[in-house]
Amino acid sequence: MKPVVLTILDGWGYSRQKLGNAILNAKTPNLDVIQRNYPSLLLQASGVASGMLWGEPGNSEVGHLTAGAGRVIFQYLSRISKAIDNGEFFNNEILLKAVNHIKQNNSTLHLAGLLTSGSVHAYFNHLTALIDFAKKNNIENLKLHLFTDGKDSGLKEAPVLIKKLEDYLIKTEIGKIATVIGRNFAMDRDNNWNFTKATYDLITAGIGQETSDIYKTLDENYAGGLNDSVIPATVADSSGIIKTQDALIFFNYREDSMRQIARAFVEDNFSGFERPKIPDLFVVSFTPYLDGPDYNVAFSIPKIENGLAEVISKNGKKQLHIAETEKYAHATYFFNCLNNKPFEGETDVFIKSDKNHLEKPAMQANEIADKVAEAVKTGVYDFIILNIANADVMAHIGKLEHVIQGIEAADFALGKIKNAVLEAGGALLITADHGNAESLVFKGTGEEETEHNQNPIPFYLVAKEYERFRLDEEIAASMDKPSGFLSDVAPTILELLGLPKSSEMTGDSLLGQIKV
Repeated sequence: MKPVVLTILDGWGYSRQKLGNAILNAKTPNLDVIQRNYPSLLLQASGVASGMLWGEPGNSEVGHLTAGAGRVIFQYLSRISKAIDNGEFFNNEILLKAVNHIKQNNSTLHLAGLLTSGSVHAYFNHLTALIDFAKKNNIENLKLHLFTDGKDSGLKEAPVLIKKLEDYLIKTEIGKIATVIGRNFAMDRDNNWNFTKATYDLITAGIGQETSDIYKTLDENYAGGLNDSVIPATVADSSGIIKTQDALIFFNYREDSMRQIARAFVEDNFSGFERPKIPDLFVVSFTPYLDGPDYNVAFSIPKIENGLAEVISKNGKKQLHIAETEKYAHATYFFNCLNNKPFEGETDVFIKSDKNHLEKPAMQANEIADKVAEAVKTGVYDFIILNIANADVMAHIGKLEHVIQGIEAADFALGKIKNAVLEAGGALLITADHGNAESLVFKGTGEEETEHNQNPIPFYLVAKEYERFRLDEEIAASMDKPSGFLSDVAPTILELLGLPKSSEMTGDSLLGQIKV
């Protein structure tokens, strides 16, 4: 069967609860037709099913990785948390090198990363473990540079998290918050180098709004219509900037959103913006943000062999990976099992994301659909993977009416893709990476919720061989509870392509569960 097209609807979970559910409240005529006439299932995509801690929601990174690997890969969150629990964290060779550098130079240790109650990019307990690590090693000068969240945490949760952190600093009698800035600036991944520059200038030169009361400053920002993701550069301790011979530990474990700021600190021939590189700065990242030997990685990348893209390549098949730049890493790096370079026979296409999604909730869904339809018609590709980002990106912004607009644009794009695939005699698989857009209010309070959740995700298989009318009872039964895992997607695709799954894959093809 050719081509097999996998559409990942980012942040598109499943819930019967209509309140705050952008998906149920949107008009989705194409998806309605698909569910009525083709097989549907629910898949688990959170917690241990995606290599996360028990009860943790899934995210785009682990969702694409699990789908592409065809097995559960225990994520950095789980690995680092386990190292903390068994004590290995405190004997980490790279972290201890940072300590030695500080003691040799009588300098300061800086910790920089996302302050969050979530687990997508960083984890609060990892930050407190670093504070414990500094205390245990008798570090005298410890400064914290915090990126406020507003996406994977509540929109205005920073005061609660800062208070929790400050209480811990008081308890351990070490450390002080030096700077604060919103994640949209510090963790930009879309080449908005002015955002990265604002972060670099804040941390290294103290350029930003000075405050003696961070809580008051946050309240003023909220009163001005801002949320945590866009808090301007703020200096809480002017003595806490990074200086020559200091050490800096980035504690985010998700790589893609840290590459730009890491490059600014470690690259000799950096071209993002003009900046003085700090001499003799010992830089550590929790995970490998960049290729090359220019900095130190505390937790190395796991080697994942014979994932879906690699197996397809080894069998001489052609494949296309396409997404807008907002999710470029997910359709390639993460889906390809943490490989930065395309496999032989793989073509990657990226469409530039808009800077302001509120102005265009449709994002690039239609443009992606047009590219996919064109690619299908050429007959060149055996496999196509695409990411439609609307549901997740708009849900993180948190405006229900705009999320609904994004959902409807994604549905329109699905219609184009479906028609092209059916006309070519191929198969279209539609699923997600995690839940988000189906749960935009907190139950009980009715307040906006922008975080990922533990809801299952839908799975649809569209092909002429599986087309028939389905009664409400059959649809309800198939969507009653999860009957598979995200790791089952890769083996399903390989079976449709007539290829055996690799021995490393532990997922199972879903075709055996699907009624023709």
